[in-house]
Amino acid sequence: MNYEEQVLNILNKKKIITTDEITKLNIPKVVLTRLIEKKKIERTKRGVYVLLDSFGDEYYTLLHGINDAVYSYFTALYFHNLCERVPLKYDVTVKRNYGGTLIKNENVTLHYVDENIFDLGKVKVKSPQGQEVECYDIERCLCDLIKNKDNLYFEYVKYAFVKYYREEKHDTFKLYKYAKIMGLEKQVHEFMEVLL
Repeated sequence: MNYEEQVLNILNKKKIITTDEITKLNIPKVVLTRLIEKKKIERTKRGVYVLLDSFGDEYYTLLHGINDAVYSYFTALYFHNLCERVPLKYDVTVKRNYGGTLIKNENVTLHYVDENIFDLGKVKVKSPQGQEVECYDIERCLCDLIKNKDNLYFEYVKYAFVKYYREEKHDTFKLYKYAKIMGLEKQVHEFMEVLL
């Protein structure tokens, strides 16, 4: 199997390939250029390639190569099946000093946090298209939503909390641990009393 066939074979299985992956496989990067010229693949972002006319994985592509960004709020709840609908914008949390390209993206709602809590609750999950992405766990999302609650989204927050507590895997200890770290113990307790 030649290099082009190897790349196409990977893309048929995974839908996405990165320059890092082909470098690890000792495939010359010029192979990607040739496949683009032959209109077999397209570049969706620097270092990310998909088959031509395929949808790829917008969640993976958006944050690929951005080290200090993680899916959060309603986008993360969507990954955890605690959101009633697909979010209209991508919710992404970044460190307070972030100054990268996501700032200009109209489809992204950025949330800024201090560095000391940025990694709190960060996990890897599969996006709806099957690629591994980083997002916050359920308990972190719930704390974030309480911290930044907005009356416009109360019904969505309520839905997430109620569904979370109906599932056997809910972890109240972790929720209160995060609330303590984030200085939200009182707010979480009050919110729980209202809902449950």
